[in-house]
Order: sequence, then structure tokens, then C-alpha cells
Amino acid sequence: MVRSTFPYALAAIDIDDTLVGPDKRIGRANRRAVKRLQDLGCRVILASGRRHANMLPYCEELGLDDYVVSSHGARVEHPRTGEVLHRAWLAPEVAASLVAEGLDRGHTVMLWLEGGIFVQAETHWVDAYRQATGNDHVTVADLRTLSNQPAEKVTWSAVPARIAADFAELSARRDPRVYAMITDDWSLELTAAEAHKADGVAAVATSAGIPREAVLAFGDGNNDVSMLSWAGLGVAMPHGRPSARAAARVVAAHGDPESALARAVDHIAAGFPAASTESDMAGSV
Repeated sequence: MVRSTFPYALAAIDIDDTLVGPDKRIGRANRRAVKRLQDLGCRVILASGRRHANMLPYCEELGLDDYVVSSHGARVEHPRTGEVLHRAWLAPEVAASLVAEGLDRGHTVMLWLEGGIFVQAETHWVDAYRQATGNDHVTVADLRTLSNQPAEKVTWSAVPARIAADFAELSARRDPRVYAMITDDWSLELTAAEAHKADGVAAVATSAGIPREAVLAFGDGNNDVSMLSWAGLGVAMPHGRPSARAAARVVAAHGDPESALARAVDHIAAGFPAASTESDMAGSV
């Protein structure tokens, strides 16, 4: 039976390993999936751990003129108007303390500020970050002199065993000002306690009068857990981390990881007629 009204008004989509594959490009199937959601009357926004500016090329490629949820929800900003809906940054004294502690531990520390990402020195972990983000720009600087200002986040990079140990230690410390999360096995990310993708996506939904139950979320990582569990329907990628799959109500069907998002959208959209025709969709990619 064909139903007439798509029940979701907003879809938040993670970038890495959800929207894009290992090559950091949006595949044809996933571009079609985004278009299909839009044809069903659903707004689409991107929600990522990446910084705001690094996300904009994907927005431009998809033709999205909407808010961007960046740095795990630390910042929600419209790229065209500059309007900020949500900002949850580390206070200067907290950022300075985390930078100093990371450097004292011998880690590669990256400081995310309004003006970009800064690192004390070039290391192979900086190269790993660039590879993971499509060669995002990182500037070498004296972090101890820069960390006296609000920060989107602070990251520590080291071998996975050390990162796991540091995560356990910081979690046991229970600092109410800081949220610690492992993204890649070699990267521990430290944000303000209120910086979650759920907070960022909720800010967009609230501004538009969209109820929680009408929000879709798609993701694969530890940083997607909050929005997958918060959304009316959270959908995890089958190749995602166990935490993401556990938080989601639906896990996309197995198959090519680059088109898992498309398979999920096809499953959810089945039975709902789109406003555009198949020929319209074919001509859009």
C-alpha cells in the first residue's frame, strides 16, 4: 500500500563512512539517496566531527543551503547567512589545561579554534588526520600561547593502546566540563560537555518547529551515538562501530559500504511517492 505523507521532516547525515567512503567522495547511489529524501519533502543537513569549513565542499556538492553541525555539535552555523544556532566550546582555561596535559603526555595535540586547527609540530598523526579529512589545513604554532581562548575541541593522538588508557583515565576523572570520546582508535577528542551531535541537530529541529519524532539520523561512529539515539529514527551503517549500531533503531542492510546510506534511505522511503519523477532524479546526478 502506498502511503501519501513521508513522516520525517529533517535528516541529519554523518560524513565519513556514512555519506562518503574511504576515498572521501560521495558515490552516485548516496547522491541519489540525498535527492530522494529532498524529493520527499525532508530537509537534509550534514552533522560531522569535522570542522565547519572542511564540511562546506560536501554541502556545495549536494546543493545544501542549510545549517551545518560541525565538531560533534560544538558549532551549528548557516554557511551563507552566518547565523549560529548552537555553540558549545571549551572555556579558555579548560582548553589550556587539556593542551598542556596532552603535550606533557607526549601526544600530538591539535587545538581547534575559530581561525583553524593548530598543532605544536608536524607528526605522522597530523598526516593521518589530513588523510582522514581530505587534506584539511593544519597550522604549526606554539599551542601553549594559543590556548588562552575558547576552543571547539582539543584532540590527542597516539598509538591506540595509549589512547584507550587515556580515555579510561579521563572517563574516571568525570570532569563535568569535558566530554571525552574516541573517534579513530588513534584519536581522543575532548569537547565541551554540551557538544554532542544530538544537541546540534536538536537546535536545527527546534528552530524549524520540527518535533523529535520527525527527525532522521544516519551515522556509523562513536560520535553519532547521541543523535542516533535522540532522533525519531536513528539508522546505523552496518559497518559502523558497535556503539552506533546499538544506539540506532535500524541498521542498514549489508552490502557495499559506500552505498549503505542509499540502501537505508531506500528502505525507509519505500511506499512513499516522491514529488519528482525518476527521470528528474536521474538527471540530477
